[in-house]
Amino acid sequence: MANPDPKISVIIPVKGDWPHLEACVRSILNLNYLNFDIIVVDDGLSGEAISSLEKYKNKMGILASGGKGPSYARNLAVKNTDAEFIAFTDSDCVVDKDWLINLFDGFKKNPGAVSCGGKQELPRDAGDFEKKVFLFMEKIGFLTDYLRRTRNNDIIEVNHNASCNVMYEKDVFLKEGGFLESLWPGEDVEFDYRLARKKYKLVFSPKAIVYHCRPKDLKSFSKMMYRYGWAQGFLVKKYGIYRKIQFLPLIVCAAVIVLFLTLLFGFIIYSLLGIAIGLGVIFIYFKFDFTSIKLCILTLARWHFGFLKGLLNFDKKS
Repeated sequence: MANPDPKISVIIPVKGDWPHLEACVRSILNLNYLNFDIIVVDDGLSGEAISSLEKYKNKMGILASGGKGPSYARNLAVKNTDAEFIAFTDSDCVVDKDWLINLFDGFKKNPGAVSCGGKQELPRDAGDFEKKVFLFMEKIGFLTDYLRRTRNNDIIEVNHNASCNVMYEKDVFLKEGGFLESLWPGEDVEFDYRLARKKYKLVFSPKAIVYHCRPKDLKSFSKMMYRYGWAQGFLVKKYGIYRKIQFLPLIVCAAVIVLFLTLLFGFIIYSLLGIAIGLGVIFIYFKFDFTSIKLCILTLARWHFGFLKGLLNFDKKS
């Protein structure tokens, strides 16, 4: 008897000696959905990492992408699968056992949808700093949509889903050109923007869950925020402002100009008052959590530095 569910290819790009990859693969092999395969794209794996996958070689395919980056790696895998749907996750994610069932449910319940994304949660073994980062990113989620939350478990229509937890119709993905291979991160934002401009329907299912690792120290968090800023600067240069977060540099610039003018014309008391109010708002919003406040200040600095370099089309290197 033929399997009534369409075939889905789960695609995982990975580089280096990534310690979480085996846990990611094991979680996918335990999925309740039956008709799927796994494609790991070797974008520069170490020999040790490849050896760790040897025991799974009969359960997945491995492609080599020549170190050309995650966007190229994902596109390469899509071009080499016969599946009707493609699901992306990251190598530092562990997926829920009903992950594919709930992603595909988004298509079944929303005729015309070409993409369905899902929710990101924190791994159960996350460290204290990872937990702080997760809570911080939840707090700023109203700007980024990165950690989307819904009031209930209803499937909703959205403009974007993160590439660590998303499924697309393969034919539409290929027809619309796939991910921009010169861009990472932000390739998922850029591709979904192209889809939205053509009136394709994208949906989000909060029941489709991946457990996604967060930066484990301040240095890796700083690097992540710089890359995010660079990607947004690149996108503003290419398309203009079209996301809430892309208004942030305008707001910050306006605040700096007002502060400078008040200092220039001798209104020092108003400058100090403005700074005090700004800091007060930050402290209250983050409930006087000093780690979150530190992350906020670092984010403002590194994200804007990256944004400026991306906007001016400089190399992404920090």
